[in-house]
Amino acid sequence: MKKYVTLFLAATIVLSGCGKSQEKEDLKNNIKKYEDKNKKLKKQKDQLDKENKELKKKSKDLEKEVNADS
Repeated sequence: MKKYVTLFLAATIVLSGCGKSQEKEDLKNNIKKYEDKNKKLKKQKDQLDKENKELKKKSKDLEKEVNADS
C-alpha cells in the first residue's frame, strides 16, 4: 500500500510539473504578443500626435489668413 501511495505522489508531482512548464511557455508567448501589440500602438499614437500637430498648425494658418482678409 505504501508503494502505491508513493508511486501516486511521485506521478502527481511529475505531472503537475509538466503542466506548469507549458503554462509558463504560454504566458511567455502572451507577453511577447502583447509587447509587440504595444509597440504597434505606440507607433500609431506617435503618428496620430504628429498628424494632430500638423492639422493644428494648418488650422492656425487658415485662421490667420481669414483674419487677414477681413
